[in-house]
Amino acid sequence: MKVTAVVVHPDDESLLVLPSGLPRVSIADEFWFPDVDAPVRALRSELGIEACVLTCLDARPGETSYLMVSVGSVPADASWVSSFDDPLVSVAREQLALPPDSPVTPAWTRPGWYAEALPWIDEQLAAAGTPRTGIPAQVRSWGLSNVLRLPTSKGDVYFKALAHSSTIRPARPDALPLLFAHEPVLLQRLSEARPGEVPAPLAIDEQRAWMLLPDLGPPLAREPEVAVWIESLRGHARLQRSFADQPDRLLSFTCVDRRLAVLDGAIDQLFGPNPATEQLERAERVKLPRRADELRAAIAELSAIGVPETLLHGDLHPRNLAVRDGKVLAFDWTDAAVSHPFLDLVTFVEKRSPLSTDQRVKDAYLAEWEAYASPEALRRALKLAEELGALHQTMTSLYLPDHLSGPSAEAMVRGATWWLRGLIS
Repeated sequence: MKVTAVVVHPDDESLLVLPSGLPRVSIADEFWFPDVDAPVRALRSELGIEACVLTCLDARPGETSYLMVSVGSVPADASWVSSFDDPLVSVAREQLALPPDSPVTPAWTRPGWYAEALPWIDEQLAAAGTPRTGIPAQVRSWGLSNVLRLPTSKGDVYFKALAHSSTIRPARPDALPLLFAHEPVLLQRLSEARPGEVPAPLAIDEQRAWMLLPDLGPPLAREPEVAVWIESLRGHARLQRSFADQPDRLLSFTCVDRRLAVLDGAIDQLFGPNPATEQLERAERVKLPRRADELRAAIAELSAIGVPETLLHGDLHPRNLAVRDGKVLAFDWTDAAVSHPFLDLVTFVEKRSPLSTDQRVKDAYLAEWEAYASPEALRRALKLAEELGALHQTMTSLYLPDHLSGPSAEAMVRGATWWLRGLIS
């Protein structure tokens, strides 16, 4: 996969040019454009360029282009120039010319952002007694978040800056709401309420939506023992049950209200004219009205079973859970909401992780809810939640493009269309 970098200087935004032109590297494996670890490492190891991604300029099959900022060394034969004749440079200059308060423009897309963020990181790490021992490694960057891995004297620490309604302006005045919790605040409050059951931030900056988290271990997706998978869902169910009678408390923690009644009220919008339904074939769109009626009936049936609405992670897949010493913790809580807890299994169960589909894992989760309904009713609830979880994910993806631009917005429309097709297939 080919990667082109438009690298600018953090002080004067001059362009880094090699004797061959703009920096270019090839990555052996395909990767999703927000997962910037591989291209950032390739630029460092192959070309000697230390830089961080500001934004993705273009993402197409086999080729990705980034606007980046220099954060360290550059090759001896490189030059800093004020202009360079390349279409990507023109796109990059348009991005750099945007005013600081422009809509759908996260702060981390600015060249000077690292001069603000890195001192805060170092100050917090020093206060925590784990000073940084090397250069940061950028692992993810797109319109929703920017994540750095920081080597410290006590192991890796992760820094995350995220998009939130308090930190980013939407694309238009009548934008759909950004359905994101304030993750730093949420994790701070959840970890205080349920110590050891969710990651506890080492530090947060509430105003800028920044946080530092310890390395939680390798992802559950790599775990070969089914017992660990079983315990992962048991533990998640116990966490959800602990807030079963406290929806208002969860809302005060910044969880978004996405209860089934809210989902029901959004069906006409999700199935009506919108960027996702426009991508469907005509034969697919004609199925939507009947499917809407079926989903409303499913919402009513699921509500009647009696499992209480409570804490929902919202994106609980096996790479968003980490394992250390047999203990499993979920991270990436940006989609946290108050909703039906079983909706979390629509992302947890996936074909590429065979153990997630093991019936013993699902049964262990359902067993934690037997105080509310019979095993038969719980199995029916899970079946209904599979459909409604897909509807929930459609809503998540469809509401995001108003808060994103470029490849990030395009990816969310594709995601909403994918979930819709699953609902009507």
